[in-house]
Amino acid sequence: MLKRTRWVFALALVAMLVAACGTPAEEPVSEPESAEAPAAAMPEEGAYGEAPMLAEMVAAGTLPPVDERLPTEPLVIEPYNEIGQYGGTWHRFDTSSSGSHLVMAMYAYSPVHWVKDGLDKRPGLAKGWANNDDKTEWTLYLREGTRWSDGDAFTADDFLFWWNDMVLNTEHSDVPPDYMKSADAVTEVTKTDDYTLTFTFSDSAPLFLDRLAMWPNGTIPGNEKLFVPEHYLRQFHPDYSDEETFELLDEKLNWPSNPDAPVLNPWMPVQYEPGTRLVLDRNPYYYAVDTAGNQLPYIDSIDMTYVENLEVSKLRVIAGEQEICGRPCRYQPLSELSVYRDAEATVGLKTYLWDVGGGASFLLYPNWTHTDPQKRELYRNTDFRRGLSHAIDRDKIQKIVYFGTGEKTTGTMSPKAIEFTADETGKDLYRQWRDLAVAYDADLANQLLDASGAVDADGDGFRDLPSGDELTLRIDCSAGGIANSANAQNVEIVKEGWEAVGLRVQVNAVPDEQLGVMQDNSEIDIRSCWGLGDGPNFLVFPNWVIPVDNNRWAPLYGSWYKVIGTEKEDAELDVDPLDRNPPREEPNEGDPTWRLWELYNAARVEPDDAKRLQLSQDIIRVHVEDGPFVIGTVANTPTIVAHLDNVGNFPSYEQLGLGGFTGPWIMVYFGAVYPEQMYFKQ
Repeated sequence: MLKRTRWVFALALVAMLVAACGTPAEEPVSEPESAEAPAAAMPEEGAYGEAPMLAEMVAAGTLPPVDERLPTEPLVIEPYNEIGQYGGTWHRFDTSSSGSHLVMAMYAYSPVHWVKDGLDKRPGLAKGWANNDDKTEWTLYLREGTRWSDGDAFTADDFLFWWNDMVLNTEHSDVPPDYMKSADAVTEVTKTDDYTLTFTFSDSAPLFLDRLAMWPNGTIPGNEKLFVPEHYLRQFHPDYSDEETFELLDEKLNWPSNPDAPVLNPWMPVQYEPGTRLVLDRNPYYYAVDTAGNQLPYIDSIDMTYVENLEVSKLRVIAGEQEICGRPCRYQPLSELSVYRDAEATVGLKTYLWDVGGGASFLLYPNWTHTDPQKRELYRNTDFRRGLSHAIDRDKIQKIVYFGTGEKTTGTMSPKAIEFTADETGKDLYRQWRDLAVAYDADLANQLLDASGAVDADGDGFRDLPSGDELTLRIDCSAGGIANSANAQNVEIVKEGWEAVGLRVQVNAVPDEQLGVMQDNSEIDIRSCWGLGDGPNFLVFPNWVIPVDNNRWAPLYGSWYKVIGTEKEDAELDVDPLDRNPPREEPNEGDPTWRLWELYNAARVEPDDAKRLQLSQDIIRVHVEDGPFVIGTVANTPTIVAHLDNVGNFPSYEQLGLGGFTGPWIMVYFGAVYPEQMYFKQ
């Protein structure tokens, strides 16, 4: 019975995937890349529409007219299908108690937006931009008349407060992000007027706009910066108040937990119950309209309840209690698809499959800078890592976990990335990297592991370190991540394959906070439970392929790179690498990290697109020649999204651009599909 159920499910899944194929639709956003004029004709003055609840406030004299609340050139968002209707509450049941999933639906306060799954960029909070020929100077033109949710004016000073009073203030923890530096020098920022900012770099900065489009507000959720409400935060800043530290300012800035914080988003928080619930109402000053001149959003409110796990979230959705589900539905394993489909008949749920966009939906990486010198040497052995890869039964993972979908991979960046799709060279490099050590071959795995020196020295049936000491591979996982049945199945199949070639394996599930400390201190052994592949080009977030931070496969080298060009570069050299602050270590002579750094440093300042693409492809060649550094399983698998049948303007697979890019947070799903233009049909 189980086999028949799985077979029927697989057929249904294949049918859905076939139905989801098609030609990308026209771009849903209509905006210029110029500061001169909007792409869509604006209504005549006084012709803007607004929600009835706001019209009532205007009539009562408690809110200015809509014309006075919108900028002179609003962001024009073209609805996917039709002009919507105002009203209703979007109920959400979210596993992220920090509100990070909700933040990902709030793309509005980013100056630049990815559209069409990264095929293009369009203006957001900025109405346009300009650059000089060598891309050492960029100018952002903000929308004059934009207002924060409390009605206060949004201006260039809201960037400068963050930059001058927080980032460049040595007492605050913020530091210049990578996109605000070039050739190791910090960007010079000048304000021409209240709505014009110029960024001058010491070298070419061709990735500046791409980096501004990453995440909401250019920063990973939970650390929202870039544009901040100066008029509100000054009262908590030590330089302008009686506060002695920045602790209160940082706390107040976190809008998902502080309803008093002004926002630029479609919805603003009005009620927060810690760890339980967050309620948001429409922002009366939101700066976007539809093509008919109606102020967005269409939906009045969001009522988000925090739930303990994906199972509870699923039960709420299939009961018809959540109208729109991007995150956390996208984290549901494909084995739950039939449950969602069953709910179509009972509650009117509509379920779709969008691409995750990742280079691997599950991966592992041995710690290149392991604190155990014996393991460090072994994990750097190419034969050993390729032996690990060949011992993984990806056919089994693909069939059991992903129901035959996706493609088996050694582990690459996203197959949708421009490095792989721009020319035939990239396509060939992608195939080389994907197929590097993808085949399940126990005999070859045994040969490679033997060649690495990891043989059974004591005859107990398990491979040992080359020295003869006991070898145990510890797979370090997020306890929350392993609770996802797909991750649990992946880990079990990997463990089974490695044990079959004589490796002793231990699964170590720890809380996220502890796992983060282990990563920072390079205490991880073999980390797992992540998806791989960020962004439409991997230079915007190179961490997976190049050790530029401590959060991936070579943490100590990544930390070393971060301090190059700073006063810390030559500090603490007489201190043990693990005792430095932060823990960091210079790569050994001849380590492939040096070559990766050299190529990345050249690529990130190369203004010529074709030359930059060649450098990016050279980075791939290092991974093909010396990798894998990260071991993947199955790439670009489908993810579940759902909505009730009374929801309008929910995009189809064809309208997304590339069929979806739901995995990497770089692409800002669900915000990238503009939930403010979705509505409830009456």
